[in-house]
Amino acid sequence: MAQQRSLDHAPITEALIDIQVNPSKDLSFSQFKEAIDKLDCGYYVKSSIAQGHFGFRLTPESLQTETISQSAHVGLRLHSQDEKYVAQFRLGGLTLSRLPPYEDWARLILETKRMWDIYEKQLLPGRVTRIATRFINDLRLPLQPGDSYQVYLNKFVDLPNEAPQNVESFFQRFQLADSESDARVNLTVALDMTPPSGPSPVILDIDAFILTDLAPTDKRIWEFLDALRRLKNKTFFSTITEKAVELYE
Repeated sequence: MAQQRSLDHAPITEALIDIQVNPSKDLSFSQFKEAIDKLDCGYYVKSSIAQGHFGFRLTPESLQTETISQSAHVGLRLHSQDEKYVAQFRLGGLTLSRLPPYEDWARLILETKRMWDIYEKQLLPGRVTRIATRFINDLRLPLQPGDSYQVYLNKFVDLPNEAPQNVESFFQRFQLADSESDARVNLTVALDMTPPSGPSPVILDIDAFILTDLAPTDKRIWEFLDALRRLKNKTFFSTITEKAVELYE
C-alpha cells in the first residue's frame, strides 16, 4: 500500500458525486423540463436523458415471441458555461461530474451542494436511497513489453512465467464491502489495448457508495460523502504502489 497524500498531478479524468432518490409521484417529465428551463444557475441544457426497456412476450394467437421496445425521457444533461462540470438532473436523482482538470474535493462538494439545493427545490424528491462518489483515473504506466504490472499495481494478478508476457488488454473488477461503514466499493482495473509505443493506459475506476433512507435536506448526506471519499482514497492508495504514486507528485 502506498502512503496517502495529496498529488499535484493526480491522474483523475472524471470525478463525480451521485445522489439517487425516490422521485416525486406527481412530477411529469414535461413539468420537470419546464422548471429546469427557467433556471439561471450558470448551466445550460445540453440534451435530454432517455431510458429504454427491451424485452419479449409470447402472443397467444400465434404462439410466437414479439419484441417489446419502449423509451421515455427521464432527465436533462446540463453543462457549465466553461464545460468543466456536467450535471444530470434526473427524475431519480442528481449526478454532478467534474471533468479535467480536477481541482479538489472541497470545490466539488461546494458545487454539488449548490446544484442539490436547486434540484431539491425544483423537483421535490422523496427519500434519498443511494449516495456515491466515483473517481476514474487514467494511469499512464511507463512499462516495456513483458514488464510486470505489479511494479505499479499492488497485488495485481500476474502472469504465469511460461505464458506469453506481452499484455494487450485485461479487465479486473471487484465489489468490496466495508464492514465498518456498510459501504461498498466497485473497483475496476482495466487496459483496453496496449499502444505500440509509449506508456500503458490503465484505467483505475473506484465507485464508493452506500444505500440510505434519508430526507433530501438531511445533513448526513454530506457526512456520508466525506466518509465515502476517505474510503475511495484508501482504496486508491491500496491499489497502486509507491512507484506509481511518484509518477503523479
